[in-house]
Amino acid sequence: RELLIIIFYFRRGFHISPTKQKVYILKVDSYTLKVYNMLTLNEKKVLRLLLTSFDLDHSINQVAKQCKLAPNGALKILKKFKQEGILKTKKIANIISYKINFDNEKTMNVLELVLIPDLKGRIEYRLDDFLELKEITKACIIFGSYIDIKKEPNDLDVLFILNKDNFKEYKKRLTALKNIIPVKVHDVIQTEEDLKRNIKEKNNVIIEILGKGMILWGYKTILKVIKNVN
Repeated sequence: RELLIIIFYFRRGFHISPTKQKVYILKVDSYTLKVYNMLTLNEKKVLRLLLTSFDLDHSINQVAKQCKLAPNGALKILKKFKQEGILKTKKIANIISYKINFDNEKTMNVLELVLIPDLKGRIEYRLDDFLELKEITKACIIFGSYIDIKKEPNDLDVLFILNKDNFKEYKKRLTALKNIIPVKVHDVIQTEEDLKRNIKEKNNVIIEILGKGMILWGYKTILKVIKNVN
């Protein structure tokens, strides 16, 4: 059963409040809403690791090591999402490996929620700055040292996915934004086909951006490309 949920956006995420001005309508099914309410930070780490591992198989111990979890903690998370049909397993010798199950109609909705970041501090201000580019780009990912709140970087790395037809307008708007953003901006530009090709060619830079970057918008676009590659 589908629900229509009115979500009022406040600077640090989604907050239900009648006093906020920006109103968004998010259409989700009841299962997705339940999962969103229950997802922990560790569960998000595990699902994002598996999402951006592409053709790699991950055992319980490998997931635990890369997500910095105890093996029992990793196993509990993996079993939960296997039971829900979000993950599927494959047995290699005596080892069970886990991958994303894109055949489940619920999977894309859950993964989209996994990619939604908790915006804090300077990232919130950069989102406000980059919104000028949202209508002409398909996705925006900030990556590198700028997303580490413990650091004070002098530059900002950001990846945009866009259509070639919008390139000139994108450059024009970005040039104007660079004059008001307080750090130097280094942009990486990809079309959907570029992104797909770089994933297939195992471009380590692009794969790390997808795995660790902070996605400001374009969750559906990114998931569509990843699903097509898989």
